[in-house]
Amino acid sequence: ETTGSTGIVINRPMSGNLMQVASETESNMDLSLKLAFNAAPVTYGGPVQSEDYSILHGYGEVEGSKKLCPGVFVGGSEELMNEVRIGSIKKEEALFVKGHAAWVPGQLSREIAKGVWYTAAVSSDFILRYAGAPITTEDNKDDLWSDILTCMGGKFADIASQHSGRGDMRMMP
Repeated sequence: ETTGSTGIVINRPMSGNLMQVASETESNMDLSLKLAFNAAPVTYGGPVQSEDYSILHGYGEVEGSKKLCPGVFVGGSEELMNEVRIGSIKKEEALFVKGHAAWVPGQLSREIAKGVWYTAAVSSDFILRYAGAPITTEDNKDDLWSDILTCMGGKFADIASQHSGRGDMRMMP
């Protein structure tokens, strides 16, 4: 880890859709993109470059996108905007992420070792939950963090249980 780490928070849905959030806060969002995806959900991605947005989606490797994991892609907003305009994709099924998090070299590893963060391999349904991914009756639609820890089982399920009922709106910036 010589260059540090970058990440995004996905379990802090913001109040309002892209049009509202990008209009009411400092934003570098292109107007045509904001208009095309006006009803798309937004999550707080972190405190770094909070005027910038990333787009997460499950529409495959469109031009300008990069695969993060099976079924989840970042970027490609220009191509996706064209698809929204012709009605071939739903704007509500793209998740816009406002800002990101960043750590200096070694910082994230130390924080994980201290229990500040937990690492998990999760499905695209978890990552894209706030972009319309399917949920079941067993899922807590308002607490992605708790659902992921519960699925991890063991001590993680105990941690989720200890903090249950707080939901993903806790600790909003």
